[in-house]
Amino acid sequence: MDVVFDELHRRVKSYLATVKNVAADGGDEAALVVARSELPLIVDAFDALFCGHTPDDNGHCRQCRCAGRWWRRRRVPCRVFLQAQIALFHPAGHGRHALARPRP
Repeated sequence: MDVVFDELHRRVKSYLATVKNVAADGGDEAALVVARSELPLIVDAFDALFCGHTPDDNGHCRQCRCAGRWWRRRRVPCRVFLQAQIALFHPAGHGRHALARPRP
């Protein structure tokens, strides 16, 4: 991979891991500070990520439409949007099928 991408990827993953750890394992005061200072930045990052992932007149994702031939383009919601939906609203559901997921 590209050295610049590797560094950016590492920084983002480290930042998100730190925020997640403070929110999960930090005290109430630390969690409140993270919620007030970092959460708006994370929401802005999601907004920036999704701003181009909207349907065009044919129902194809504007951002992902360059990923293939016109007859193979994905319709909205695209993979990026679907992955975010799964991570946000079904965090235990990272497997492809319900039967593939471990039972509690």
